[in-house]
Amino acid sequence: MHIEFNLLSAVAGALTVSLVYLILRKLGAWQIPAILSVFFLAFAELFWKHASIAEIYTLSSACLAFIFYSLLAWKESHDPRWLFAAGFVGGLSLGIHTTVALSAIAIFIYLLLSFFFPLSSDREKGKKKEYFTDIKAGVAGALLGVAIFLSSFLFLDNLNASASYYNTVVRHALSIWGMTPADFDSPFERLAFLYFPPQFSGQFFAVSSELILERLLEFFSGVSWMMVVAVAGIASLFITRKDLTSRWREAVLLLVAFFTFLFFAVSYDVFDYYVFYIPAILIFVIAVGMGFSAINEALSSISILPKFIPGGFVVVLILASLWFLFPNTLSALESRIPPFTDDYEAMLFTSPEMRLMEAEQVLDAIEDNAIIFTDWDTAYNFYYAAHVLQGRTEMAFHETYPQEGVSELAESTLAYIAGNIDARPIYFTERPSELAVLYQIQRTGSGLFRLVKK
Repeated sequence: MHIEFNLLSAVAGALTVSLVYLILRKLGAWQIPAILSVFFLAFAELFWKHASIAEIYTLSSACLAFIFYSLLAWKESHDPRWLFAAGFVGGLSLGIHTTVALSAIAIFIYLLLSFFFPLSSDREKGKKKEYFTDIKAGVAGALLGVAIFLSSFLFLDNLNASASYYNTVVRHALSIWGMTPADFDSPFERLAFLYFPPQFSGQFFAVSSELILERLLEFFSGVSWMMVVAVAGIASLFITRKDLTSRWREAVLLLVAFFTFLFFAVSYDVFDYYVFYIPAILIFVIAVGMGFSAINEALSSISILPKFIPGGFVVVLILASLWFLFPNTLSALESRIPPFTDDYEAMLFTSPEMRLMEAEQVLDAIEDNAIIFTDWDTAYNFYYAAHVLQGRTEMAFHETYPQEGVSELAESTLAYIAGNIDARPIYFTERPSELAVLYQIQRTGSGLFRLVKK
């Protein structure tokens, strides 16, 4: 299972890198700088790590990159099918990760600018009627994407798999968010829980101004050596070229999207806020690619220089910049462990079957209808080992403390335990000391703690 999901992340990562190259070409970047610049994204430690694990961040990045590419293709060709495709993927992406929707702010501004400030070229004169037709195509695509996403959600919700997020994490702990089963008994109430998650409601834009500044400095210090090139790349989009076109609207699109994603990341009060830097890094690399292309273009305009000098200089400049990434790159390739991983994560890459073997060893010593409360990162190891490999589908696994910062069992969790204690054995992977007044807590041979009625 992990291999397939990791492969999907890797494919999505490769697709994202390829789309960034195509975006650079659409923006007018020269071919060699565009080819080499995408390695800044491919070798970015945060991006590389999440292209190597079962996560949604590279898949959502691929959606974002495709949306941007489709917008540029539509602007160039005036083919409404591209705007339909952008809307379609945007609608579908809501079923992958909602942060892609943050790009809607930049896209809306871009579409307004394209309407009120059309290009002066003949192909856009008198095209405002066609513009509204194109917008309708984009809206139709978005509606179709959302419809497919909602249909998929309703289908999966109707299956009500025991290993679903709702059954693993939410249902037993509803009271911790002030909810009852009646607040969670319709598909759309469950959908609202995903898109307006009460467990994170107090964490959006909840970071102090001092910490926001600290995080911003952290982000820009990590890319400080490329800031000048990125600024030059954005500035180059405001310059009218030989073909009398200006790409300042695209510069606005990138700038608004970049700062929207970055501000969301630095103001989100969660421990792993940095993963939300990935869309901002993607846009930053586009700016860097345009910067190197602008340097190449400026040098090529100097007639006294031999033709090979500008391109050769930019290639050396990019390779020299990439050299700072090469030590980590070579180390990661040699050890087959992606960068930006801690010691425990590295151990999982060197021994990929370890967690599964641990889960099977525990499960072999307990009953077929057992309930186990455990951590989020082990629940699905148990599910895969029990339900898929062993066929013991009556077992249930739950995250013990689903609300970050709360280490007490929810009242509804206590009721769930009381309702099942007579019929099913209940275990914890960590000693639930707070239950000692209600139950006996016995250490078992499997290393679990079992609850027994007094």
